[in-house]
Amino acid sequence: MVAKLRHYGSVAACFARLAVQRQLEYPLFLVSWLLMIPIHYFSGIWMLRIIVDRFQPLNGWDFPELAFIYGLGLLSHGLLVVFFINTWHMDHMVINGAFDRLLLRPMSVFFQLVASYVNFIGLIDLIPGTIIFIYGCQAVGLEWSLANIGKLILVVIGGVFLRAALFVSLGTIAFWTKRNASTVDFALSTLERVTLYPLSLYPYIVQMLFTFLIPIGFISFYPAVDFLDKAHAFQLPLGFALWTPLLGLVYFWLSLRLFRLGMKNYESSGS
Repeated sequence: MVAKLRHYGSVAACFARLAVQRQLEYPLFLVSWLLMIPIHYFSGIWMLRIIVDRFQPLNGWDFPELAFIYGLGLLSHGLLVVFFINTWHMDHMVINGAFDRLLLRPMSVFFQLVASYVNFIGLIDLIPGTIIFIYGCQAVGLEWSLANIGKLILVVIGGVFLRAALFVSLGTIAFWTKRNASTVDFALSTLERVTLYPLSLYPYIVQMLFTFLIPIGFISFYPAVDFLDKAHAFQLPLGFALWTPLLGLVYFWLSLRLFRLGMKNYESSGS
């Protein structure tokens, strides 16, 4: 077992090294992302500041609280982009027959899918996320106790697993439909709107959908409710921050089960 884990670790390290070398081949491409991604997210939080200052808090959420939830959502988004970005492009792998190559190797297909491309450029997403989140923590007066630090780490990890579960599930659709890019794009747009802003802004039916069926409200909104002691529509046992890692693990495990089912229906369509 130890030898197997060591082997998988060495393969993952090799994949990561090759991915970084590939992405650094065109330095100006990296510079363009380094400029555009922070501008995109900083302009988003600045627009929130203008709206709140000139009008009123958004459904009881003032700007420091909005910065907290905005930054928290970006942290899990950044880590997803680094480690699970290949799940966004599974339809291309099906169409091009790239999954055939994964099936020929004596290793876990899902491990190869995830580890074969570590998106080094995705770390740029963490820059605005970290800055905005730290500002939000200071502005709301978050206590940096060991308990809060531990819960924050669990929330970010759970948020990554919830996001990954969604995209693994959507990617698996490609085994039947061959194309799912529009669905993935829709999910990316929905996640940005739901995880960077308070879920309470939306109608009650939407809140129920993203709480009990597709629980992406637990990525950032409900943990923020827990940390900031805000009012919310639903009552659940335990703290909301503890539900995020639990739901993340459960939904990620379910997505892996769906992935294995989809692999049984895989038909190579590449040349």
